Amino acid sequence: MAPPNSSGVDNPMSEFPSAPTKLQVLRASNLLNSLTEDQISEVAGASHLAYVERGEIIWLTGNTVDFFGVVGLGFVKMTTTTAAGQDVTTELMGPGQVFGLLGAVDGSGCPQCARAVCNSWYLKVPKRIFMPIFQENVVLKEHLIRRTTNRLRNSHKLITRLSSAKVDQRLASILFMLADSYGVSDGNRLVIQVPLTRQDLSEMAGTTVETTIRVMSQWQKLGWVETQSKTIVILNEGALSALL
Repeated sequence: MAPPNSSGVDNPMSEFPSAPTKLQVLRASNLLNSLTEDQISEVAGASHLAYVERGEIIWLTGNTVDFFGVVGLGFVKMTTTTAAGQDVTTELMGPGQVFGLLGAVDGSGCPQCARAVCNSWYLKVPKRIFMPIFQENVVLKEHLIRRTTNRLRNSHKLITRLSSAKVDQRLASILFMLADSYGVSDGNRLVIQVPLTRQDLSEMAGTTVETTIRVMSQWQKLGWVETQSKTIVILNEGALSALL
């Protein structure tokens, strides 16, 4: 498939999901919905859509970049490296979610690595355009404070579970965390609409791929979960909850 010949698109690839428009990406963001129409138009005019393939790095830990991102289609994960050299996924950002904004606001740069979970589109919003708007928008500042507080609370809960729980408990915690944001009920089934591999799950749970495969295989035999083309379906929420 040939890439769309639209303006403001960076590096389109030969195979990709259809690109959203810049305005669609901005209007889908709960964090940025306090912007006025004039501000949205200004940000859209200065921003660029970028395409990344599965596993592609958007930025590395410690990088200094002149933009933050808003996911349009697909998913972006934030990872950090432990003292033992293991990559651990700390957050998963889906459509409409912003990543890298806090570093843009406080000038701290990129404390974590940003990597595409699947073929994805995201909007690159220049800091130089956004910061004057941010400084004038009290509602946006309040939204960012609440979002940061919630992220810290969730990160603390996740880190506590990952540091003290058994592997099956950690994996169950990860599945429920993902289901909270990306789960869709289908009768008695809870479909996690994120294209996850065993590698992704092992990184988020802080364990090995082999252990993740073993635990997930056991759960499938018990009828607790099933996988459909990298999509995980929770079949027995009660059984998984009992692990926690």
